[in-house]
Amino acid sequence: MPKPALTTWGKREVVTPKAMTDRITAPQKYYGKMPYFAAQGCASNTSTPRTGMALYKGKHVEVLWPAAKVKKFGFTTSSDGKYFIIPEDGVYHVHFQASTYGNKNRITGNNINVYIEAENNAPGNGAVGELGVVINQHLTTNFYHTTPVAVTEFFTKGTKLKAKVYLDGGAEGNWVIADGAVDTAFYAFMVSPSSEGWHYATPGPAPAMKRWTDNEFIDEKRMNEQTTDQFNALENRARVTGRGVTFNWKGQREDKNAVTWAGMYRNSVVSGWFQEAEAAPGWGAKTAVNIPWDGLYLVSAFGNARHSAQPIANVQYIYQLGLYGSGGATAKPMLLTQGGNARTNHESGQVISDVVFLQAGTKLNIRFWGVNTATNWDSGRDGSGTVNGTRWWNFAITYLGRGTYGSGG
Repeated sequence: MPKPALTTWGKREVVTPKAMTDRITAPQKYYGKMPYFAAQGCASNTSTPRTGMALYKGKHVEVLWPAAKVKKFGFTTSSDGKYFIIPEDGVYHVHFQASTYGNKNRITGNNINVYIEAENNAPGNGAVGELGVVINQHLTTNFYHTTPVAVTEFFTKGTKLKAKVYLDGGAEGNWVIADGAVDTAFYAFMVSPSSEGWHYATPGPAPAMKRWTDNEFIDEKRMNEQTTDQFNALENRARVTGRGVTFNWKGQREDKNAVTWAGMYRNSVVSGWFQEAEAAPGWGAKTAVNIPWDGLYLVSAFGNARHSAQPIANVQYIYQLGLYGSGGATAKPMLLTQGGNARTNHESGQVISDVVFLQAGTKLNIRFWGVNTATNWDSGRDGSGTVNGTRWWNFAITYLGRGTYGSGG
C-alpha cells in the first residue's frame, strides 16, 4: 500500500469514520509493514568446485537471485533477477553477504571484494553508485569464506539495488559464490519513508504516549500528539552517517585509536542532535557522534584497512573494529568484529551491524586496533570521486524509538 498522507486534527473538527481511518488505521497498517525483501541463496550456473555462481579472476560478477529464493513486500525485481527496485522514497538498511569457495589459493590468500551498488537514471537526491565495499582475504583452499557489507542510505523511488563480487586478478583454480540460503544473501528493509530527501529535518522523538481516561477532555493538541505526531516521527527518523577515514598507525595502539570521520551527514538542525564529538578528551573533534536521547538505535559500520609488514606464509595479521560508548583507552567495546590481513598493502574489511540501546550523552565511536607493534596499519583507499562520499569506511546511526532490552521499556 502507498504511504498515507498525514494530516492533523483541527479545533472543533467533527470526528468522522473517514478521518479516523485516514489518521489512525491507515498509518498504523502502513508502518506495521513497510517494504522489504530477503533473497536467500543466489543462482547456480556451475558445479565446479561446488554448486553456485562461477567467479572469474579479475572480473566483477553481478549476483543473480532466482525468484523462488526471494521473499518480498513492496519491492519489485528486474526480469533478469539482478536488481531489486526501490518502491518509495525513503531510508533503507541494506545488507549483502557472499560466501565464496575456491579450490586453489595463494599462500597469502586471494582478495574477495563484495559490493552494494545502486543505479538510478531518474533525477533525485538518493544514494547512487558503489555505496559500500568490504574486502576479505580468502586463505583456506577448499573451504568457504563469508564476506558481508551493510549500509543505511536514502534512496528515491525506482532506484535499482544490486550486489556484486570481485575475485582477485591473480587467482588460480575454480571459484564460486555459494548458492546456499545461509551462505549468500541480500536483504533490504525500509527504516523510514521520508520523501523529502536525506537532509529533510527530523521532528525528533515522538511525544510520550499517554493513556486515555474516562471523562477526559480531548482537544486537537492531544489528538495530534497521540496520532499524527507519532507517525511524523516514524516517517522521518533522526539519523546521521559518517564517511571518510584517514589514519596511519602503529599496530597495537590503544591510545586515541578512535577513527576520525571526514564528514558527518545528518537530518537534524537542532544543536546537539547527532553532533560530532570527541570519543575522549584529546582524541579529536570528529572521533564520535553525540547520542541525543535514550532509546534503541540501528547502528552499522564498515571499514577496510591494510598493513605494511611483509607477508608470512599462511599467517594473518589480526585486527579488530569495535563500537564503543564514551571513554578513553580503558573503555570496553559494545560490539566487536575481528578478522585478519595476510597481504602487504592490500585492504581487508570488517562489518558491524546491530540494534543497540544507547543513553543520551553517549559519545558513540568506532575504533581500529591491529597487530603488531612492528606493523603500520592505514585506512586504505579514500574513495575519492565516488558519489555520496567514500565507499571504504561508513558509520550509520538511526534512531528507532524509545525502549530498552528489558521489560516495561
